[in-house]
Amino acid sequence: MQVRSLTLDVKVWEPTILDLFRALGNTYCNSVWEELLLLQDESMDDLNIVMVPIKKPSPKDPLSEKERYIQSKYVEKHLIIKETVQPDLPMHTVRIWEAVKNNDVQTAYRLLVALDANPNTLYDEVHNDDHHTVDEQQSNSGFPDRKQFDPANCEKILGSGEPGDCLQGCSLLHLACHMGDPVMLELLLQFGADINLQDFHGRTPLHHCVLKRNDALAKYLIRRGAHTSISDCGGLTALERAMELGAITDEELFILLSS
Repeated sequence: MQVRSLTLDVKVWEPTILDLFRALGNTYCNSVWEELLLLQDESMDDLNIVMVPIKKPSPKDPLSEKERYIQSKYVEKHLIIKETVQPDLPMHTVRIWEAVKNNDVQTAYRLLVALDANPNTLYDEVHNDDHHTVDEQQSNSGFPDRKQFDPANCEKILGSGEPGDCLQGCSLLHLACHMGDPVMLELLLQFGADINLQDFHGRTPLHHCVLKRNDALAKYLIRRGAHTSISDCGGLTALERAMELGAITDEELFILLSS
């Protein structure tokens, strides 16, 4: 399976999805999905890999054979080389976090496909950060007094004025919003990242985009399904946080946030 043209039927594809296709490319994607086939002519005794007897169909092969191949390749993932846990390699959670942080789309894609990395990996799974703690009674009752977790009261944010200085509870999608790359954002969404996941302070990725004053990315999130009615732990929506920063000069963003 491959994308044959990025110029035909352009109305079907969003520009960011086209950019994602370009960033990955058929050759790289197939190097992930068909890695076993690419190694079939090499000696794999030292790799401890068991080959699966699957042959890539030719254009003249019957449709039924092509369908079986697609099933084996994309659904059953028979041609992907799965990594085992190795002491000399960082954990998958660390690697996927670093890939997003570095805007490394190809590495993030490989981790999501070949290692089943969680697209909703959280900052807390990667970093030991005790800046905020929640006692057992509070955590079991689900933030009984949300005001105490208002981002406006966070020492790290107050100290620098940067919303990204406190990433506790943030997901890969929150991180991608700070890095500002819509292609990485789209990749994570394609793999099931929760677009409305709230961090420790109740902020969604949309809140983070607004606080970073990235209007283009904020609009993109809303078009992809971000809920504008979600309030953070200070009781403010993304629109209200945006208005705190001053007048919203992007009329389209104001309309989308107000909807």
